[in-house]
Amino acid sequence: MSKARWKPRRSVAGFLVSFLLVSSAFAFSFAVFGDNRDGDETFKLLISKLSREKEIVFAVNTGDFASNGSEEKYLAYKKMVSKLKAPVYNVLGNHDGVRGGLKRFQKYFGPFYYSFDYENSHFVVLNNAFKESFDSAQFNWLKKDLAGTKARHKFVFMHKPVFDPSAIYPGYIMSGRAVTEELEKLFEKNKVDYVFAGHIHGYAKAEREGVTYVVTGGGGAPLYLPPEFGGFYHYVIISVEKDRVSDRVVRVYD
Repeated sequence: MSKARWKPRRSVAGFLVSFLLVSSAFAFSFAVFGDNRDGDETFKLLISKLSREKEIVFAVNTGDFASNGSEEKYLAYKKMVSKLKAPVYNVLGNHDGVRGGLKRFQKYFGPFYYSFDYENSHFVVLNNAFKESFDSAQFNWLKKDLAGTKARHKFVFMHKPVFDPSAIYPGYIMSGRAVTEELEKLFEKNKVDYVFAGHIHGYAKAEREGVTYVVTGGGGAPLYLPPEFGGFYHYVIISVEKDRVSDRVVRVYD
């Protein structure tokens, strides 16, 4: 598989918000995980196991990679994730943004929201870490971004889910029922394949109106969900091949 590189596509208000990922491969896979804060030993094992997944071209962390936004926590996370050969792109979580974390996120990882293309797919990273994060400017940007892509497949990443697929923690979702309903309609309208989130510590999956919603918050933080309802440490592998998209869940502890 050929190596990929990031290439800036356009800039808004001083931040790069859209990227193009260039590669010559056609079929590809990527990994998604999240909520590894306060669970370094488990997360190190996750990274070690994920590094053996030779087919992945990049990974996305759905947020809460640090228990707080201190320099110490950010650098510790960067050191752990550097063991993974594939690049990792990060969603801002609520824990990541406190104690100066907003500035550190931009310092180390760039803008809070952006999009990029890889092969026949379009990827959108959003910021809904706090109630005020997902404002009208970001919502308008998202509408234009999804309307403007001609990619065959579309994937969206955020920290807080628009609803709880497990139905156990309905209060742990993105703030504002009207906004979440509008987002679901937007994802349906634009034929988004998958929407990934974290925040709820565990694994859950559900489908609504043709869109698959996945919560992957089992990266190392204390688990919320019961074991029989997704309460296990894990990462998710998504494989894309022409018109087909498949997913598989890999447990950290077999």
